[in-house]
Amino acid sequence: MSDKSIDILLATCNGRKYLNEQIDSILAQSNQDWMLLVRDDASDDGTINIIQDYVAKYPDRIKLIENDGCRLGACLNFQRLLENSNAEYIMFCDQDDVWLPKKIEATFDLMKAAEKTLPDKPILVHSDLKVVDYRLKTIADSMWRYQGNLPLNGNKVSSVMLQNVATGCTIMINKKAKTVSTPIPPEAIMHDWWIAINVAKHGKIVYLTDQLVLYRQHSNNTVGAKNSLFSLKKRVTAHYKMIKKYDPNARFWPVLARKTANKLIQKIICIFSR
Repeated sequence: MSDKSIDILLATCNGRKYLNEQIDSILAQSNQDWMLLVRDDASDDGTINIIQDYVAKYPDRIKLIENDGCRLGACLNFQRLLENSNAEYIMFCDQDDVWLPKKIEATFDLMKAAEKTLPDKPILVHSDLKVVDYRLKTIADSMWRYQGNLPLNGNKVSSVMLQNVATGCTIMINKKAKTVSTPIPPEAIMHDWWIAINVAKHGKIVYLTDQLVLYRQHSNNTVGAKNSLFSLKKRVTAHYKMIKKYDPNARFWPVLARKTANKLIQKIICIFSR
């Protein structure tokens, strides 16, 4: 696809309002060894025009992956982007955040350090985020503390199946991690969770405590910091279907019990960490 070490995969859908800020923050990165691959999921708000303008201005930096006319949803949109990437390292990008200037540099440095320790292993690197509102005003300095996430649990498959610890827009994976995680099945709740489960099984998840992304919360988030997209019943059912795809022996009621207990633990951690 390109001679760059890193492909950044940007999945868009009706993201016109904040897209310029996101792309501009990528262009301003201290590490410039990247190519931005964008696939638009049948937007009808002018998003595609913004992307085409950037492609025309930065043809050696930004490539538009053509849409075949169907809307896939966020998870499978990222799967289609993965199919079009041949880079040694891959990052995932939402359409409405802002990347801080050293995000790529810091993430890539940790990836290379991890690979020296664990050669020939699938590696996933992720970081904390700062939660902000639609105007980029701070809601929480740390999303991990805000949600009660425990990144230390990121290498226990049983823990990652229960609760995703790696937020997609902070992730970098190496090519080996892509190999063990793809194709992403329709049962996957989101691409980042499915990839994290598979890397936890086959390789290593490492993390930066730095907040490297301004994680914007607004009324149109697909998955926000509060994860309020589904009702509890729908969340548990979707979660069970994903676990069942990964582990055919999984049973619904143990999944429900563990998920409920995990939510209680998260609330306790939130109370004592703020």
